[in-house]
Amino acid sequence: MNNKQQAPGVGVVLASQLAIVLLGIAGIWLLNVSLPAATIGWMLASIFGVVLAVMTFAIFLLVYRFGGRFAQTLLTDLQRVWGLFAGYSWIKMVVVATLAGIGEELLFRGFAQTWLNNYLAVAWAILISSIIFAVLHYLSYAYFICAVLMSIAFGIGYYLSGSLLMVIVWHGVYDFIALTVIVKYRHFITGHTSVH
Repeated sequence: MNNKQQAPGVGVVLASQLAIVLLGIAGIWLLNVSLPAATIGWMLASIFGVVLAVMTFAIFLLVYRFGGRFAQTLLTDLQRVWGLFAGYSWIKMVVVATLAGIGEELLFRGFAQTWLNNYLAVAWAILISSIIFAVLHYLSYAYFICAVLMSIAFGIGYYLSGSLLMVIVWHGVYDFIALTVIVKYRHFITGHTSVH
């Protein structure tokens, strides 16, 4: 009975993530956005992306564990997110996280930040694209703040490295870790071994 409720969610999530990938590619192509040259190679970009993803999750884990009322709001948000992804298999989580990393970074860093930086100072380009990113991820004020800060971190990483691959890996691996914990190991965040 739970599977009937979750099946449409899988299709909607995958379709929306695929649409974001296509939107990012279309924006780059239609507006002829010239992506910067990466200052690091693909292997280093991949390693940095994984390390930054793990560090980012560790920071959020500390916030969830010791963030007081702010953390409680985030945990309430995660309960809603868990409902969307409950029962996801490992392969579904990999696909969703991969598409989110590729699509959202193509759209917000590759397209939006790079395009805005043609007209505005890089700080404004990062901030504006990060606010848009956070608005589209809005669940609560706490989640909004976290999304803005995370997007700013992605934006700075992209600006400093010029590597879209690095932020794609960073974002995708972070999302995979977060999904894994939310779906399979929620006690890491809540501190409770039993969840319902």
